[in-house]
Amino acid sequence: MNKILGYFYKGLGKFFDLILTFLIVVVNIAVDLFSAIRKFFIYVISMGGCLIILIFLNPFAWVGIARNRWLSTIIMLAIIVPLLGNVSESFLKYIHYMVTEFFYDRADHYLLGKENEFENISGYGRAYWEKKERERIKQEEEKRRRREEEFNQRFKEFGGFTWTTFDDFSQFDEFFRQAGYGYYDDESSNYGNYGNYGNSSSQGQGYGFKEQYESACDTLGVNYSADKYEIKLAYRKMAKKYHPDLNKEEGAKEKFQKINAAYEFLNDSNIEMYKKMSGVN
Repeated sequence: MNKILGYFYKGLGKFFDLILTFLIVVVNIAVDLFSAIRKFFIYVISMGGCLIILIFLNPFAWVGIARNRWLSTIIMLAIIVPLLGNVSESFLKYIHYMVTEFFYDRADHYLLGKENEFENISGYGRAYWEKKERERIKQEEEKRRRREEEFNQRFKEFGGFTWTTFDDFSQFDEFFRQAGYGYYDDESSNYGNYGNYGNSSSQGQGYGFKEQYESACDTLGVNYSADKYEIKLAYRKMAKKYHPDLNKEEGAKEKFQKINAAYEFLNDSNIEMYKKMSGVN
């Protein structure tokens, strides 16, 4: 009798597993499809500019769309499906985990003699959200680990200055703000502005880019035709020389800030742009 019940629960588990997996795949495909259609409509509108906007403001245009059953249906689905699809997919995954775990657990109980993990199906629902929370925490820890590795790699250039100097990242950020060295942008995983140069190629595309680039090269003591490896080597040497923790001379802090600003400005994009402008190989 136990084996009959075990195979019965196992069959139910496989049945719901297949059905719910199929539904999740269908919802996922629908979301991707109608999201692509919505992007296409937005692209057409942006290409048409004001003319398309005026057409859509025309009530007769809306009457024409409403009369076209296929077009109006596609437009409605392109708006609704991406909004509701992600919620539906998340709910289906929740139901899938809860139902399949419940039936497979019951099957193992009768076939293998294992104890049921939970007495009722709601316990598996709670287990699902606990599992999701553990995954979220794991992702956060992985993000923090990568951030710390980037930090330590960066500050190895400063003679052993590492993440362990601070209890957490906010202390590092506050320390560097107060010291006037700039800040760390967590969203872009890049270092903020350290001076008048800036840290993105878009800042250097306007008037005076060539002068700023050559000034940055002069600050690091490299030729204007230097590649990124020569620039990095020069930066490391000067950063160690003028780091305020290592150099107590007056003006070392300002020099260190200027070196950082120059190095941030001499990124790959700006190097390539300068070489194109100057015809340097």
